[in-house]
Amino acid sequence: MDTPSAHRHALLPASERVWQEFLAALDELPPDARAVLLLHDVLGAGFDDIAPLLGLELPPCRRRLQQARARLRAHRDHLEPGTP
Repeated sequence: MDTPSAHRHALLPASERVWQEFLAALDELPPDARAVLLLHDVLGAGFDDIAPLLGLELPPCRRRLQQARARLRAHRDHLEPGTP
């Protein structure tokens, strides 16, 4: 379905479309999984620092990261072919 919003999205530079898709995928994550992902994978924090910060034990903290990564991969896999 060709909607005005889809048309505007298609006119954006590829880098902006990638950024918007990434933000949409992050927004779909549970808050604690999103926090673990950003703290660990983006900011480089270790689980020993992240777990107490979020009030989690180490195993659930690691699981949140695995879940976040899996959901981001699933989101990527559902993008239309040819979409960055």
